[in-house]
Amino acid sequence: MEYNFNWSAVSGGAPYITFSSLGIAFNSVAIEKLGTPVQILIGFDEEHCAIGIKAFNNEVGVKPYEFASRVKNGWIRIGCKDFIKYLQSISPLDFTVSKKYVAQFDSNSKILSVKLLDDILDK
Repeated sequence: MEYNFNWSAVSGGAPYITFSSLGIAFNSVAIEKLGTPVQILIGFDEEHCAIGIKAFNNEVGVKPYEFASRVKNGWIRIGCKDFIKYLQSISPLDFTVSKKYVAQFDSNSKILSVKLLDDILDK
């Protein structure tokens, strides 16, 4: 059996996506999981209150967000204050204090996702 070890995986931590009243932030591990694309797409599944992020591949009719060029101190922040306000208005979520989520990466679809209500529903 042959392994392909990532020797910085433990020190890098988990792929975190943080939501705040101003927008969405990605840590270095989340950025790496996405492959550090030039641009990304951010999707929202309202029924499951889930966010999905994937590399932009020239899809038509969607707005990509600049990504790789925005790295600062190992993080990338995407400003989307109006979307965060909408998210708070349709759910019990409150992002006036930032909330960090461990994201899941699907290697088949290449989508990094967060189920925003999982913590609330588990209690």
